[in-house]
Amino acid sequence: MTTTDLLGAVDRAAGTVHLERRLAAPAERVWAALTDPARLGDWLAPVESGVPGPGGTFVLRMNPDEVATCTVTGWDPPRELRLTWDYTGEPASELVLRLVPDGAQTLLRLDHTRLDVDVVQYGAGWHVHLGNLGVHLDGRDVRSEGCAGAAFLAAFEELAPRYAATDPAT
Repeated sequence: MTTTDLLGAVDRAAGTVHLERRLAAPAERVWAALTDPARLGDWLAPVESGVPGPGGTFVLRMNPDEVATCTVTGWDPPRELRLTWDYTGEPASELVLRLVPDGAQTLLRLDHTRLDVDVVQYGAGWHVHLGNLGVHLDGRDVRSEGCAGAAFLAAFEELAPRYAATDPAT
């Protein structure tokens, strides 16, 4: 992952984040990376409990003090995964991951909405995580540590001002 990957966009007034990534894997492989607990731990964060599935709830350990409790509200493999995202200390928000097959590649569209926190943090964070997803799908080891690893934090710090500049209010 490089921080020169295509930026997404944030809108503080609307409480939204939108990113797109073209991934070098078919939709079925991307879907597996989004829903297999062992693979989620490779690029996003370790699954502490539960298993993604229709109507299911699972908990991601984002750092030593914070988790994201995810409840599956939409399950349409391999096209759409819809979650309630309940992060420690924040009101619940909605995360939608849409997959558009394109031959041996997949266009992933991420929309995180109903965010009642600074969306710049989510824009930069999702940017880093989706970069990790691409590395994972390429078969390389990412060693994701959620939002606590040194590589994540360095990339996040570089990206945050760039995401702030995408806000239409600035």
